[in-house]
Amino acid sequence: MKTVLIIFETENGEKWANAWHHGEGGRHEMFEKLGIKVRTFRDPNNPDLCGGIWEIPDIKAFDDYLATDEGQNGMAEDGLKVETIRRLEEF
Repeated sequence: MKTVLIIFETENGEKWANAWHHGEGGRHEMFEKLGIKVRTFRDPNNPDLCGGIWEIPDIKAFDDYLATDEGQNGMAEDGLKVETIRRLEEF
């Protein structure tokens, strides 16, 4: 298991946060199928700056998933600015 901190900018932090509801159709459900647990965060002074602490059992499977149409479409739907992604891995 790898703990990862991922931060990024979004077009609309509220829209991004709403996608992370628990239950059917939420992003938590989407990542749970890969065994990934996520704790989500937003900057209170800049709500479009978002991120999470991710518990990822298989980094390669995670990266491969993000490269799929489903992963790419999810990021686009949520307004994630992909070019701003910063990922820090625990060592």
